[in-house]
Amino acid sequence: MWKQKLMRKAILYGIVLLLILWPLYSLKQMLTHRGESHDANHLLFQVSVFQMEVLKNYLDEAPQSKSTHDLDAVKQALYSASYTHERLVLAAGGSEELTGLSFMDHLSQFVQRMQLGGTRALKPDEIQTLKETRDQYDKMYDIYEKLMASNGDIVSSQNAKLAELDGDLAAFLRKKGLQ
Repeated sequence: MWKQKLMRKAILYGIVLLLILWPLYSLKQMLTHRGESHDANHLLFQVSVFQMEVLKNYLDEAPQSKSTHDLDAVKQALYSASYTHERLVLAAGGSEELTGLSFMDHLSQFVQRMQLGGTRALKPDEIQTLKETRDQYDKMYDIYEKLMASNGDIVSSQNAKLAELDGDLAAFLRKKGLQ
């Protein structure tokens, strides 16, 4: 008889304990929701790196282009990479946390200016500008890959290097656009 009472009490205490611990566990999970945000930012970073790699591949091919029409792929890759990076900047907390990439606007304008007159052969100085842009962008891409730490934070030293290289490339393209 006393074993039966002890068993009922144990079951009752087990149910009460379960009813107390289960909501506490749910509350803990809800409050530590930050992990998913980190995961989303890290996934967005991976997409952005992929878009930057696509742009790098098209910039590698750009100096071999014969005509302005061949630069359409560069223009598309620029748009995609720029769009993705802008979203990453917003997700990372704004331009105070992650630098924007102004060279993309200047490169896009440079390509559009070349294509303005329709399809034509590229001039030697335009090909040289594409080669120099490719070389400078390769350095930027190497930095960009290391921009986010494994915990989802922006690495400030890499961000500073990226900002410097972006400024140099933007100034170079601005100068070429004025010639």
